[in-house]
Amino acid sequence: MDLDRARSKLEAYCLARARFKDLYEHRSLSCPPLDEVCKFMDIVVLPKLTDEGYRITIFRIRPEYPESSADVANAVRAVLLTSDVRMYDEHQIGGDVFIYEVSNVRGSVVAHVAAAANAVRRSIQLAQAAYPQRLKRIHVVGSPPFLASSLALMRNCVNEKIKRRYYLHPKVDELLDHIPARVLPREWGGEEDNIDVLSKKWRRRIDEVSPYLRIFNEACSAAPAPVNDVDIYGTVGAFRKLDID
Repeated sequence: MDLDRARSKLEAYCLARARFKDLYEHRSLSCPPLDEVCKFMDIVVLPKLTDEGYRITIFRIRPEYPESSADVANAVRAVLLTSDVRMYDEHQIGGDVFIYEVSNVRGSVVAHVAAAANAVRRSIQLAQAAYPQRLKRIHVVGSPPFLASSLALMRNCVNEKIKRRYYLHPKVDELLDHIPARVLPREWGGEEDNIDVLSKKWRRRIDEVSPYLRIFNEACSAAPAPVNDVDIYGTVGAFRKLDID
């Protein structure tokens, strides 16, 4: 990334923080309300890169989650928090691969997604405009038929190139056709720790970098609030659909 583009990304990020404060108002997975998200969904950034240098992030709906924890807007906040910590930790990588394991989701989640549609759409668009992410693939595992409308919302936020690399799998076994076993968690036929262990490690890591998050919050709070969304996205694409290289 060249210096001008990096500066544009950072400016867009700070403007986004000022514009969409509601998406950044909670900065810990150990404290309310985002601790409830951990009962609904595991967020795991896998330690090893793929052979192409891609970083894998898993979003797994937990079995028997409390209905009260299925707050999709708070889940979006937790995902953005994860992205912020990754900006602190991550060295240069080849790109990102997201895996959504949704076999445990209930039909009631459709209403939660619909209620948080703006937050979902905004977070995907922010990933392109304000975060140094290069999304390579999306894998969705175990999707029940009633999730079709929710998946359509996600697909509508991305361009044609990523739609061609948007994979649906009935079972996690098929992931081994795309991702090396050495990268994946043990219960998915891989060699890494299981998801529960990795999820707890990641939550601890977020707590460890809380001083950085606090300083970054203070720096971004000094940015003037933009009048409209074009002020945020104008330098890097006004709400462009999420690109994939």
